[in-house]
Amino acid sequence: MNRQERRQQRKQQQKMASSTATMKLLDEATAHYTAGRLNEAAELCQDAIGTAPLDAEPYHLYALICYRQGRLEDAGENILEATTRNETNPELHANCGAIMNMLGRHMEAEAACRHVIDLNPKSAEAHSNLGVALEMQGRIEEAFEACRKALELNPEYPEALINLGNLHVRTTDYVSGVESFAEAIALAPENPTARTNLSVALLRLGETEAACEQAREALRINPRYVEALIALGNAEISTDGYEEAEEAFRSALEIHPNHPEAALNLAAALHKAGRSDASAIVYRDLLSVHTDLAEAEAGLGVVLLASGRLDEAIGAFRRAVVSKPTLGDAQYNLASAAGATLTDDEVTAMQTALNDEKLNPGDCISLHFAVAEAADKRGDPKTAIDHFNSGNSFRRDAFAQNEITFDAGEFDRSIDEIIETFNAEILSRFEGQGHASDTPVFIAGMPRSGTTLVEQIIASHPDASSVGERGLIERLPEGYPAGTLGLTPERMKELANQALAELTSRGNGTARVVEKTPFNFLYLGLIQILFPNARIIHCGRDPMDLGLSCYAQNFIADHPWSTDLGDIGRFIKAEAKLMKHWNTVLSTPVLHVQYENLIIDQEGETRRIIEHMGLEWNDSCLSFHNNDQTVLTASNWQVRKPIYTNSQGRAKAYGTSLDQLANALA
Repeated sequence: MNRQERRQQRKQQQKMASSTATMKLLDEATAHYTAGRLNEAAELCQDAIGTAPLDAEPYHLYALICYRQGRLEDAGENILEATTRNETNPELHANCGAIMNMLGRHMEAEAACRHVIDLNPKSAEAHSNLGVALEMQGRIEEAFEACRKALELNPEYPEALINLGNLHVRTTDYVSGVESFAEAIALAPENPTARTNLSVALLRLGETEAACEQAREALRINPRYVEALIALGNAEISTDGYEEAEEAFRSALEIHPNHPEAALNLAAALHKAGRSDASAIVYRDLLSVHTDLAEAEAGLGVVLLASGRLDEAIGAFRRAVVSKPTLGDAQYNLASAAGATLTDDEVTAMQTALNDEKLNPGDCISLHFAVAEAADKRGDPKTAIDHFNSGNSFRRDAFAQNEITFDAGEFDRSIDEIIETFNAEILSRFEGQGHASDTPVFIAGMPRSGTTLVEQIIASHPDASSVGERGLIERLPEGYPAGTLGLTPERMKELANQALAELTSRGNGTARVVEKTPFNFLYLGLIQILFPNARIIHCGRDPMDLGLSCYAQNFIADHPWSTDLGDIGRFIKAEAKLMKHWNTVLSTPVLHVQYENLIIDQEGETRRIIEHMGLEWNDSCLSFHNNDQTVLTASNWQVRKPIYTNSQGRAKAYGTSLDQLANALA
């Protein structure tokens, strides 16, 4: 053996010794990792990297350790180092795809997943993770295809079912989302993600109790699962459980301080609970950490708007849309609040955002309404109606996809049933079964008929307050309408006491407390039975202007009737028919306030309203726009200004575009 051969032999021996040492370190590190001793495993991995810097496996294991320690950036750095050292390990590249997705680096995740598929076309995991990467890039159809391929390869793969369910929810197909999540739970009952996401989908369908139940099940499995706490909080909000919601969101923030979604939802819950100052603090604290978080600026704008700080609200909406032009709700709120003061550049930004391929359905709808609102305010009814039509078409499709529809004929029949049930004889028979309190004030009328304006006029009186739209009465009836008449006098008094307790608990001890749910018009007979001394006000408006205003409103609540001009006309006619009946049979006086009369003669109509309340006149009622009470309805920006007349006769500018509405009203 010559000198050169001896040197090669020594190098080979050293390499083998180094490899043996590295393998030993990795074996020990793996044992610690498996046992959950992550710090010890991490130290051994770093030693292995030092002894074999060109080997992939030490970096791979160290990346997995970092991931379990919550150090995602470190995990990403090391998994990429590993992939550059090994091109042929499918597991390594699959883990790379998963970690890149978690880091929001979805193009890199896509590349890693496709590399795995090249190595192993039958990898269900790679196809599933590819679906996530494609979804987050806005490539929805490709994402569906990838998820379905994963399930074709492995029909019993819970993660792929969860990803498929997420895609359904993203595209507003909540029914299909529920089905996918339920299948995942059947395969993996202890999977907290499946249950959390099922909770979210159920809530979107209005199944609040089931949504709460699934979120609580997820928390039973993992009490520190932040997403489940957020889902529970959102479900609690929908049932007015604001204290419970706040507790859930604050628990999430204890686990993960400054978690954007948890903080955003906490702020929203505080606002809905009437604690606007506390809500604004949460938004501002969040913005101090996440300075460009458009959703926080948009939420802050809503709070400021509801509190009467119109200029500050518009500023917040403007900052939100600069940070994120595709944030539809912020653009819509900006267009509604700023109106004709919008700049050409701002309107162009709204139109440009509509062309974004990654736009989700909700933002798409809101952006159409934003562009329409801006055009309407700027005197361009042709552009406005085009975008109102598009926005409502998308809304209608989303409702239909989730089996939420409006049947005008069925609604007419329900109105007839109410009329038949609550006749004068029946109402007379139920006298004396309610509560004698004269505190309640109920405002009724079609949405967009001036109910919020009247509410704020009354609430501006020092002896009156409002609880907003609580749906207080519509939540009480049992088997309404006909079944209500089978209730015992004791049950009637119980319902009255229940409603009065909720009303007065939020009413600041004032002599009159307003509940202004527009759909109170369906329940005026029951209101008389429960509260014979209540004050009732009905708001009316020119039917064409009213119909257009409903069509132009991107309602938060599920109002499928408002997406079609013909259905809106039928709805308005049905409401008018029922009000004609109430005017005939009710013994409780109903004050009718016509929106146009209030615009023309503000003081005269306001004096009528206050007199009907049984209150002494107070000049503050003429300055309702200065009222510091929070306004949570769609008209909040309108009641923060003095009465204006530019909405009167609004429909005339739209001409034949509203023929469908006119024909339905005829």
